[in-house]
Amino acid sequence: MARQNLGTGSSANDGNGDTLRTAGTKINQNFVELYRHLGGGDSNNLSSQISLEDSAVVFEGATPDGNEMRLTTVEPSADRQIQLPNASGIVTLNAATQTLSGKTLDGPVINSAKLGLLLDSSANELITFTKASSAINNISVGNAASGNNPTIDAIGGGTNLNLELAGKGTGSVDIQSKLSLKAVTITANGAASTAASFIICNKGSALAISLADGTVVGEQKVFTNKGAGAATITPANFAAGTSFAIAQNEGATCIWDGANWFLVGNQSVTTVA
Repeated sequence: MARQNLGTGSSANDGNGDTLRTAGTKINQNFVELYRHLGGGDSNNLSSQISLEDSAVVFEGATPDGNEMRLTTVEPSADRQIQLPNASGIVTLNAATQTLSGKTLDGPVINSAKLGLLLDSSANELITFTKASSAINNISVGNAASGNNPTIDAIGGGTNLNLELAGKGTGSVDIQSKLSLKAVTITANGAASTAASFIICNKGSALAISLADGTVVGEQKVFTNKGAGAATITPANFAAGTSFAIAQNEGATCIWDGANWFLVGNQSVTTVA
């Protein structure tokens, strides 16, 4: 209903205004209209759960217990518009713990997330995250600038950590391109690197190398000798004796079984002591 104005005539007491009855009827009808809007359809009582303040809409709730929800806004710096979707649901709050379903995030910045499963664009399983109780170790995935390699590293509270890759059941880990080993070159008597798998010997005279025990069953060490002198490798624990020597331009591979180093093929080994 449109607002009804009281007829007041052209001048005071000219007899052309509304009668008292007509004016009273219009006043009543205007108040009925207001009460219906502010009373949730009740034309006799105003709502006890919703009220207006000068800067907020106040929601009391079903029980008038003094716990109120106020809908306010900061001072706008320009004309703003908030659009509510044509759907049912719960408003999402920035600091509340809530479950969101069916949302598409375009360019989000995620600093800390709890993930159980990632799906592809067809909602098929892509990556499953499996948690360990009281976990302290994890992986780090790093990108790189031009000329450098991206990395996947084991990190965490542990001191020496292995990075495990596994197939399912009898499946294997397939390397789709070249496989390379971390290499170091040793030119003076000393210990073989515990971090590198490929040891390049290169000394102009005899070279003596000690080899510490492995740290994981199946660990391998590959030795090659570019130097003029024989390279003699003495493992801390060696299944075939005490040491083995490699002549120039030859090589040998050792594998750790948890207790001893074993030679894998010895066609390049010149002596075993």
